[in-house]
Amino acid sequence: MNRIKQIMHEPLVHFLLIGAVLFLVYHFTNDPADDNQNRIVVTAGQVEQMEEKFSRTWMRSPTKEEMAGLIESYVRDEIYYREAVAMGLDQKDQSIRQRMRIKLEYLLEDLSDVAESDDDVLTAFMQEHQERYRLESRVSFRQLYLNPEKRQDMQADVKRIMARLQQGEPPESLGDSTMVPGEYRLATESDIERQFGEPFARQLVALTPGVWTGPLYSGLGGHLVKVTVRQGSRLPDLAEVRSQVERDYQVERRQELKDRTYQRLRTGYEVIVDPPAPAAAENGSRGAVAVSLPKRAGQ
Repeated sequence: MNRIKQIMHEPLVHFLLIGAVLFLVYHFTNDPADDNQNRIVVTAGQVEQMEEKFSRTWMRSPTKEEMAGLIESYVRDEIYYREAVAMGLDQKDQSIRQRMRIKLEYLLEDLSDVAESDDDVLTAFMQEHQERYRLESRVSFRQLYLNPEKRQDMQADVKRIMARLQQGEPPESLGDSTMVPGEYRLATESDIERQFGEPFARQLVALTPGVWTGPLYSGLGGHLVKVTVRQGSRLPDLAEVRSQVERDYQVERRQELKDRTYQRLRTGYEVIVDPPAPAAAENGSRGAVAVSLPKRAGQ
C-alpha cells in the first residue's frame, strides 16, 4: 500500500494521467463520424437547465411557447458556433484563444490534485520558505504622551516626569491627553509602525524591558515608553501554521505540475518567431512579429 502511495506521488504518473484524461476528453467531445457533425442533440438535462434558469430569473415556470423559444435559441447558438468554427472565425480571435487557455488551465488544475502531505514534507517546505512564515517581533509596552505644542521645554519636562515615574506615580496622571491607548499588549512591529511610524517602531523593539525610556518621537509628538514584554522574531513550529504551509505547498506543487505539463506539451510544437522588419527597427517601432501556426511533432 505504501508503495502504491509512493508511485502516485511521482510526477511522471501525474503526466501520464493528465495525458490520458486529455485524450479521453478530446475523444468524447468530438464526434468520431462525419455524419454526426450536423446533428444537434438537446439533452433532457440541458432542457431542465434552461427551465431552471428561466424560473430563477422570472420567478415562474416558462410557458410551452417560451420553452420552445429557449430551445430554439440554444439551437441557433450552436449552429452559429459550428458555422463560425467551420469558417475559421475563431482562429484569430484573441478573446476566444484566452478563454480556451483558461478552460484548459482549469482542467489541468483539477487533474493536478496533490495528496495531503506529511509533516516531514511540510517542515522541509517551510524551511525553504522561511520568509513567508517567520513571525514578527511582538512587544507589550506602556506609553506616556507628551504634546509638543503644550511643552516649551520638552527636555526639562521629560526629566521632571521621569523622576516622578521612578517615585512610583501612575503615568496616567503625568502625560497629556491623547486618543492613542496608553498600553499595548503583544503588538507586532508592523502594527506599531502603522500607529507610530517606522523610526518609533524600530527603536521600541530594541529597548530593554522594565525601564521607562524616552522620549521616542512619532508623528504625534513625544512618548515616554516602558517595554514590559518583548518577543523576538522567530520561525514558528509547524503545528502553529500547518494549515497555511499545507495550502501554500499544495498551490506550489499544482503550479509545478501545470508548468511541467505545459513544457511536455510544448515539445510537440515548432515555434517560429519572425524578427521585425529592418525599416521598423530603424524607425524605433517594434514592428510586427509573426508566429507560425503550431504544428505537432510528426505532422
